[in-house]
Amino acid sequence: MDILLFFQSIRSDILTAIFTTFTICTEQVAVVLIAAIMYWCIDKKCGQRLLFAVTGSITINSGLKNFFKAPRPIGSKNLESLRTETATGYSFPSGHTQTATTVWVALIEYFRKWWITLLGIIMILGAGISRLYLGVHWPEDVFIGWILGIFVSIIFIKLFDYVDQNKRYYILLLTLVLFAIPVYFFRGDELIKSFGLYTGFVLGYIIEDKFIGFSTQESRKKANIFTNNKTKPKLSTKILRFIVGIVTLGIIYAAGKSLQILLFADASQDVLYIIEYIRYTIVVLWGVAGAPFLFEHFGLN
Repeated sequence: MDILLFFQSIRSDILTAIFTTFTICTEQVAVVLIAAIMYWCIDKKCGQRLLFAVTGSITINSGLKNFFKAPRPIGSKNLESLRTETATGYSFPSGHTQTATTVWVALIEYFRKWWITLLGIIMILGAGISRLYLGVHWPEDVFIGWILGIFVSIIFIKLFDYVDQNKRYYILLLTLVLFAIPVYFFRGDELIKSFGLYTGFVLGYIIEDKFIGFSTQESRKKANIFTNNKTKPKLSTKILRFIVGIVTLGIIYAAGKSLQILLFADASQDVLYIIEYIRYTIVVLWGVAGAPFLFEHFGLN
Protein backbone atom coordinates (compact mmCIF):
# COMPACT_ATOMS: atom_id res chain seq x y z
CA MET A 1 0.00 0.00 0.00
CA ASP A 2 2.89 2.36 0.73
CA ILE A 3 4.13 1.84 -2.84
CA LEU A 4 0.71 2.56 -4.32
CA LEU A 5 0.27 5.66 -2.17
CA PHE A 6 3.71 6.87 -3.25
CA PHE A 7 2.71 6.68 -6.92
CA GLN A 8 -0.54 8.44 -6.06
CA SER A 9 1.42 11.24 -4.39
CA ILE A 10 3.46 12.00 -7.53
CA ARG A 11 0.52 12.03 -9.95
CA SER A 12 0.30 14.86 -12.47
CA ASP A 13 -1.59 15.38 -15.70
CA ILE A 14 1.50 14.54 -17.76
CA LEU A 15 2.37 11.38 -15.82
CA THR A 16 -1.25 10.23 -15.86
CA ALA A 17 -1.35 10.65 -19.65
CA ILE A 18 1.93 8.74 -20.04
CA PHE A 19 0.97 5.79 -17.84
CA THR A 20 -2.55 5.65 -19.24
CA THR A 21 -0.96 5.31 -22.69
CA PHE A 22 1.20 2.43 -21.46
CA THR A 23 -1.92 0.69 -20.17
CA ILE A 24 -3.86 1.27 -23.40
CA CYS A 25 -0.98 -0.23 -25.41
CA THR A 26 -1.50 -3.58 -23.67
CA GLU A 27 -5.28 -3.78 -24.01
CA GLN A 28 -7.28 -5.96 -26.39
CA VAL A 29 -7.59 -3.55 -29.33
CA ALA A 30 -3.89 -2.63 -29.32
CA VAL A 31 -2.73 -6.26 -29.08
CA VAL A 32 -5.11 -7.30 -31.88
CA LEU A 33 -3.78 -4.52 -34.15
CA ILE A 34 -0.13 -5.41 -33.43
CA ALA A 35 -0.72 -9.11 -34.04
CA ALA A 36 -2.82 -8.51 -37.17
CA ILE A 37 -0.30 -6.16 -38.78
CA MET A 38 2.55 -8.53 -37.98
CA TYR A 39 0.78 -11.72 -39.10
CA TRP A 40 -1.01 -10.42 -42.20
CA CYS A 41 1.36 -7.75 -43.47
CA ILE A 42 4.91 -7.86 -42.14
CA ASP A 43 6.16 -11.29 -41.10
CA LYS A 44 3.82 -14.28 -40.93
CA LYS A 45 6.16 -16.45 -38.85
CA CYS A 46 6.71 -13.73 -36.27
CA GLY A 47 2.95 -13.17 -36.12
CA GLN A 48 2.29 -16.87 -35.55
CA ARG A 49 4.81 -17.08 -32.72
CA LEU A 50 3.42 -13.89 -31.20
CA LEU A 51 -0.20 -15.08 -31.37
CA PHE A 52 0.61 -18.48 -29.92
CA ALA A 53 2.55 -16.98 -27.02
CA VAL A 54 -0.05 -14.28 -26.30
CA THR A 55 -3.14 -16.52 -26.44
CA GLY A 56 -1.38 -19.09 -24.25
CA SER A 57 -0.21 -16.43 -21.81
CA ILE A 58 -3.67 -14.87 -21.52
CA THR A 59 -5.21 -18.28 -20.83
CA ILE A 60 -2.66 -19.06 -18.13
CA ASN A 61 -3.13 -15.62 -16.58
CA SER A 62 -6.92 -16.00 -16.48
CA GLY A 63 -6.59 -19.47 -14.97
CA LEU A 64 -4.30 -18.22 -12.20
CA LYS A 65 -6.62 -15.30 -11.45
CA ASN A 66 -9.57 -17.65 -11.06
CA PHE A 67 -7.52 -19.98 -8.89
CA PHE A 68 -6.16 -17.39 -6.44
CA LYS A 69 -9.18 -15.04 -6.55
CA ALA A 70 -7.07 -12.21 -5.11
CA PRO A 71 -8.90 -8.90 -4.54
CA ARG A 72 -7.63 -5.70 -6.15
CA PRO A 73 -6.54 -2.63 -4.18
CA ILE A 74 -9.44 -0.68 -5.71
CA GLY A 75 -11.55 0.80 -2.92
CA SER A 76 -8.77 0.64 -0.30
CA LYS A 77 -8.60 3.41 2.25
CA ASN A 78 -6.89 6.61 1.02
CA LEU A 79 -6.30 5.12 -2.44
CA GLU A 80 -7.90 6.69 -5.51
CA SER A 81 -7.70 4.21 -8.38
CA LEU A 82 -7.81 5.48 -11.97
CA ARG A 83 -9.10 3.88 -15.19
CA THR A 84 -10.84 1.18 -13.19
CA GLU A 85 -12.80 0.08 -16.27
CA THR A 86 -9.62 -1.71 -17.39
CA ALA A 87 -9.36 -3.52 -14.07
CA THR A 88 -11.89 -6.32 -14.43
CA GLY A 89 -11.74 -9.63 -12.61
CA TYR A 90 -9.26 -10.63 -9.95
CA SER A 91 -5.90 -9.05 -9.22
CA PHE A 92 -3.16 -11.69 -9.23
CA PRO A 93 -1.23 -11.77 -11.51
CA SER A 94 -1.49 -8.58 -13.57
CA GLY A 95 -2.91 -9.39 -17.00
CA HIS A 96 -1.77 -6.12 -18.59
CA THR A 97 1.79 -6.65 -17.33
CA GLN A 98 1.97 -10.29 -18.35
CA THR A 99 0.51 -9.60 -21.81
CA ALA A 100 2.87 -6.69 -22.49
CA THR A 101 5.85 -8.76 -21.37
CA THR A 102 4.80 -11.72 -23.51
CA VAL A 103 4.31 -9.57 -26.62
CA TRP A 104 7.58 -7.70 -26.37
CA VAL A 105 9.71 -10.69 -25.36
CA ALA A 106 8.38 -12.48 -28.45
CA LEU A 107 9.27 -9.50 -30.67
CA ILE A 108 12.69 -9.02 -29.06
CA GLU A 109 13.54 -12.72 -29.41
CA TYR A 110 12.50 -12.82 -33.07
CA PHE A 111 14.05 -9.63 -34.48
CA ARG A 112 17.06 -9.29 -32.14
CA LYS A 113 17.66 -5.65 -32.97
CA TRP A 114 18.93 -3.24 -30.34
CA TRP A 115 16.22 -0.65 -30.88
CA ILE A 116 13.42 -3.22 -30.60
CA THR A 117 15.04 -4.53 -27.41
CA LEU A 118 15.23 -1.01 -25.96
CA LEU A 119 11.65 -0.21 -26.94
CA GLY A 120 10.50 -3.56 -25.56
CA ILE A 121 12.14 -2.98 -22.18
CA ILE A 122 10.52 0.46 -21.96
CA MET A 123 7.09 -0.94 -22.85
CA ILE A 124 7.40 -3.88 -20.43
CA LEU A 125 8.47 -1.70 -17.50
CA GLY A 126 5.98 1.02 -18.42
CA ALA A 127 3.05 -1.40 -18.56
CA GLY A 128 3.79 -2.82 -15.13
CA ILE A 129 4.46 0.49 -13.43
CA SER A 130 1.33 1.96 -15.01
CA ARG A 131 -0.81 -0.57 -13.14
CA LEU A 132 0.73 0.60 -9.85
CA TYR A 133 0.50 4.27 -10.79
CA LEU A 134 -3.21 3.85 -11.62
CA GLY A 135 -3.74 2.00 -8.33
CA VAL A 136 -5.40 -1.09 -9.84
CA HIS A 137 -2.83 -3.76 -8.92
CA TRP A 138 -0.61 -4.70 -6.00
CA PRO A 139 3.18 -4.78 -6.54
CA GLU A 140 3.31 -8.59 -6.35
CA ASP A 141 0.73 -8.77 -9.15
CA VAL A 142 3.02 -6.78 -11.41
CA PHE A 143 6.23 -8.56 -10.41
CA ILE A 144 4.81 -12.01 -11.06
CA GLY A 145 3.26 -10.70 -14.29
CA TRP A 146 6.74 -9.76 -15.49
CA ILE A 147 8.21 -13.14 -14.51
CA LEU A 148 5.39 -15.16 -16.05
CA GLY A 149 5.39 -13.06 -19.23
CA ILE A 150 9.09 -13.79 -19.81
CA PHE A 151 8.93 -17.52 -19.11
CA VAL A 152 5.63 -18.17 -20.88
CA SER A 153 6.78 -16.27 -23.97
CA ILE A 154 10.06 -18.18 -24.22
CA ILE A 155 8.49 -21.60 -23.56
CA PHE A 156 5.62 -21.11 -26.00
CA ILE A 157 7.92 -19.77 -28.71
CA LYS A 158 10.21 -22.82 -28.38
CA LEU A 159 7.20 -25.13 -28.42
CA PHE A 160 5.75 -23.45 -31.50
CA ASP A 161 9.06 -23.58 -33.37
CA TYR A 162 9.35 -27.31 -32.67
CA VAL A 163 5.80 -27.99 -33.85
CA ASP A 164 6.16 -25.78 -36.90
CA GLN A 165 9.44 -27.32 -38.02
CA ASN A 166 8.39 -30.92 -37.45
CA LYS A 167 4.66 -30.56 -38.20
CA ARG A 168 3.73 -32.26 -34.93
CA TYR A 169 0.25 -30.78 -34.81
CA TYR A 170 -0.89 -33.29 -32.20
CA ILE A 171 1.25 -31.49 -29.61
CA LEU A 172 -0.86 -28.35 -29.99
CA LEU A 173 -4.03 -30.40 -29.72
CA LEU A 174 -2.64 -31.98 -26.56
CA THR A 175 -2.10 -28.53 -25.02
CA LEU A 176 -5.79 -27.84 -25.69
CA VAL A 177 -6.72 -30.87 -23.61
CA LEU A 178 -4.34 -29.81 -20.82
CA PHE A 179 -5.78 -26.29 -20.75
CA ALA A 180 -9.36 -27.59 -20.87
CA ILE A 181 -8.98 -29.31 -17.47
CA PRO A 182 -8.41 -26.16 -15.33
CA VAL A 183 -10.86 -24.23 -17.53
CA TYR A 184 -13.58 -26.76 -16.67
CA PHE A 185 -12.93 -26.57 -12.93
CA PHE A 186 -12.25 -22.83 -12.49
CA ARG A 187 -14.39 -21.38 -15.32
CA GLY A 188 -15.09 -17.66 -15.22
CA ASP A 189 -15.98 -15.39 -18.14
CA GLU A 190 -12.46 -14.15 -18.89
CA LEU A 191 -10.99 -17.65 -18.64
CA ILE A 192 -13.56 -19.04 -21.10
CA LYS A 193 -12.85 -16.23 -23.57
CA SER A 194 -9.09 -16.70 -23.23
CA PHE A 195 -9.37 -20.42 -23.86
CA GLY A 196 -11.48 -19.65 -26.93
CA LEU A 197 -8.72 -17.36 -28.23
CA TYR A 198 -6.13 -20.09 -27.71
CA THR A 199 -8.33 -22.75 -29.33
CA GLY A 200 -8.97 -20.49 -32.32
CA PHE A 201 -5.26 -20.01 -32.88
CA VAL A 202 -4.42 -23.72 -32.60
CA LEU A 203 -7.14 -24.79 -35.03
CA GLY A 204 -6.52 -21.84 -37.35
CA TYR A 205 -2.78 -22.47 -37.46
CA ILE A 206 -3.23 -26.15 -38.37
CA ILE A 207 -5.78 -25.36 -41.09
CA GLU A 208 -3.74 -22.51 -42.56
CA ASP A 209 -0.48 -24.46 -42.46
CA LYS A 210 -1.91 -27.57 -44.12
CA PHE A 211 -4.35 -26.14 -46.64
CA ILE A 212 -3.72 -22.42 -47.29
CA GLY A 213 -0.08 -21.46 -46.83
CA PHE A 214 -0.24 -17.73 -47.50
CA SER A 215 3.05 -15.84 -47.25
CA THR A 216 4.32 -12.40 -46.31
CA GLN A 217 7.86 -13.27 -47.39
CA GLU A 218 9.74 -12.46 -50.53
CA SER A 219 8.57 -14.70 -53.36
CA ARG A 220 9.92 -15.76 -56.74
CA LYS A 221 7.99 -15.20 -59.93
CA LYS A 222 9.23 -16.55 -63.25
CA ALA A 223 9.75 -13.78 -65.77
CA ASN A 224 10.66 -16.27 -68.51
CA ILE A 225 12.10 -19.73 -68.91
CA PHE A 226 15.64 -18.56 -68.16
CA THR A 227 15.36 -16.02 -65.31
CA ASN A 228 13.70 -15.53 -61.94
CA ASN A 229 12.85 -12.10 -60.59
CA LYS A 230 12.37 -11.58 -56.88
CA THR A 231 9.27 -9.60 -56.03
CA LYS A 232 7.92 -8.25 -52.77
CA PRO A 233 4.30 -7.45 -52.03
CA LYS A 234 3.57 -3.78 -52.70
CA LEU A 235 2.68 -1.52 -49.79
CA SER A 236 -0.77 -1.06 -51.31
CA THR A 237 -1.27 -4.84 -51.29
CA LYS A 238 -0.30 -5.02 -47.61
CA ILE A 239 -2.66 -2.17 -46.74
CA LEU A 240 -5.50 -3.80 -48.67
CA ARG A 241 -4.76 -7.10 -46.97
CA PHE A 242 -5.01 -5.43 -43.57
CA ILE A 243 -8.27 -3.68 -44.48
CA VAL A 244 -9.86 -6.91 -45.75
CA GLY A 245 -8.68 -8.80 -42.68
CA ILE A 246 -9.70 -6.30 -40.01
CA VAL A 247 -13.09 -5.49 -41.58
CA THR A 248 -14.10 -9.15 -41.96
CA LEU A 249 -12.79 -9.88 -38.46
CA GLY A 250 -14.91 -7.06 -37.06
CA ILE A 251 -17.99 -8.27 -38.94
CA ILE A 252 -17.62 -11.79 -37.58
CA TYR A 253 -17.06 -10.51 -34.04
CA ALA A 254 -20.11 -8.22 -34.19
CA ALA A 255 -22.30 -10.86 -35.84
CA GLY A 256 -21.39 -13.42 -33.20
CA LYS A 257 -22.13 -10.97 -30.39
CA SER A 258 -25.49 -10.02 -31.94
CA LEU A 259 -26.54 -13.64 -32.38
CA GLN A 260 -25.58 -14.38 -28.80
CA ILE A 261 -27.78 -11.53 -27.54
CA LEU A 262 -30.72 -12.45 -29.78
CA LEU A 263 -30.72 -16.22 -29.32
CA PHE A 264 -29.23 -16.83 -25.88
CA ALA A 265 -30.21 -13.82 -23.76
CA ASP A 266 -32.06 -16.02 -21.26
CA ALA A 267 -29.71 -19.01 -21.38
CA SER A 268 -28.10 -20.51 -18.28
CA GLN A 269 -24.57 -19.53 -17.26
CA ASP A 270 -23.10 -22.83 -18.48
CA VAL A 271 -24.71 -22.38 -21.91
CA LEU A 272 -23.40 -18.80 -22.09
CA TYR A 273 -19.91 -20.07 -21.29
CA ILE A 274 -20.12 -22.51 -24.20
CA ILE A 275 -21.41 -19.82 -26.57
CA GLU A 276 -18.67 -17.40 -25.52
CA TYR A 277 -16.05 -20.09 -26.03
CA ILE A 278 -17.33 -20.90 -29.52
CA ARG A 279 -17.61 -17.23 -30.46
CA TYR A 280 -14.06 -16.35 -29.50
CA THR A 281 -12.75 -19.53 -31.11
CA ILE A 282 -14.43 -18.61 -34.41
CA VAL A 283 -13.14 -15.02 -34.31
CA VAL A 284 -9.49 -16.04 -33.93
CA LEU A 285 -9.91 -18.99 -36.30
CA TRP A 286 -11.07 -16.52 -38.94
CA GLY A 287 -8.15 -14.17 -38.28
CA VAL A 288 -5.58 -16.95 -38.51
CA ALA A 289 -7.03 -19.04 -41.36
CA GLY A 290 -10.16 -17.40 -42.83
CA ALA A 291 -8.64 -14.02 -43.68
CA PRO A 292 -5.52 -15.62 -45.26
CA PHE A 293 -7.85 -17.74 -47.39
CA LEU A 294 -9.40 -14.52 -48.71
CA PHE A 295 -5.92 -13.12 -49.38
CA GLU A 296 -5.15 -16.15 -51.51
CA HIS A 297 -8.53 -16.11 -53.23
CA PHE A 298 -8.32 -12.42 -54.19
CA GLY A 299 -4.64 -12.47 -55.15
CA LEU A 300 -3.42 -10.50 -52.12
CA ASN A 301 -0.62 -12.92 -51.29
